[in-house]
Amino acid sequence: MRQPPKVPRPSPVPRVPVPERLRDPDVLRAARGPIVDVEPDTCVATFVHDAPRASAVLLFANRLTDESDPDATTMEQVGPGGPWALSVRMAPTWRASYSFIVHEGPDEPPWRRAGGHVGLRALLDRGVPDPHVRDRALNRAGTAMSVVSLPDAPSQPWRGGSFTARPPVHRIDGRDVWVHRVGSGRDLPVLVVLDGEAWLDHHGLHRSLDAAHRDGALPAHVAVFVASGSVADRWADIGTPDGVTAFVATSVLPWLHAREDVTRSPEQTVVAGQSLGGLSALWAAALHPDRVGVAIAQSASLWKADPARALARCGGRVLLEVGLQEWTLLPLHRRLADDLAGAETTVELTEFDGGHDYACWRGGLVDLVARALS
Repeated sequence: MRQPPKVPRPSPVPRVPVPERLRDPDVLRAARGPIVDVEPDTCVATFVHDAPRASAVLLFANRLTDESDPDATTMEQVGPGGPWALSVRMAPTWRASYSFIVHEGPDEPPWRRAGGHVGLRALLDRGVPDPHVRDRALNRAGTAMSVVSLPDAPSQPWRGGSFTARPPVHRIDGRDVWVHRVGSGRDLPVLVVLDGEAWLDHHGLHRSLDAAHRDGALPAHVAVFVASGSVADRWADIGTPDGVTAFVATSVLPWLHAREDVTRSPEQTVVAGQSLGGLSALWAAALHPDRVGVAIAQSASLWKADPARALARCGGRVLLEVGLQEWTLLPLHRRLADDLAGAETTVELTEFDGGHDYACWRGGLVDLVARALS
């Protein structure tokens, strides 16, 4: 299967009426981002977008919006020509990236005539961020998304860090690779990060690693960022037992061992990835245990393949992370963790309150690297 299954939400969007105190256009216009009402066990988050000429506005929030039923997060206009609003009740731990799709004119909104999931996905990637929210995350396509974090969402203390220049690029077997030293030392652990160009250019992960190291949260290590290339390249090479998996084990690591003072110990060699990259990280540990001893897999594309049998024999460590809002992937990650329980391989599963989302992965990844290198 090349594309992930499009499974409708198992439960309705937790939408609630816009609170009465917010049904004043002037109050909404004064909002500077989502308005959060804290309740005993939940929060009501009210999203606001001022688009007086719009005839319809869609809130696209990661794994809150159901691509099978986008109308479920169509916003309502408060007062003639007033702002648009939508309220949802979520746990106080929730975090998500979001944007607004604005439609003007009398015709049907484009999300109702997108022509299937591919067309809808392209439309959603052209949304506009919330102009009042500074916290943003770029999605895979490089589109800026705003980020909502409710009061108890995990902190992300090292995100971005201070300025560190982008590491120089190297070319290995036709693929771009960047090497970044975090701290100094000899016989250093190795962290291989898949989708490297996204993590460098969109999220400044090298700066986050530096900041965490300065604060004592990470040991010194060498981070290697491996490019995924075009969308077509990514689908062809990532998430398979060969492709980038074999490239890391048979090309990148030998090249790195020859030029850097790094360990050759599998126990201190980590491969990290998300989505398809997460599946590649699992394959790297499963199929190359003599070189890769730890896999970090965030929201791995387990719909594509089940590496449980191969992982059970590798004897390494598997650090899984998945979002509670990922209704397709959540049960697959829980099943993989159950399948590996009692096997030679050590497995740890972390669940966060969010979706298939760089806004969540960017903080969780640093925490997982700290655990992997501890």
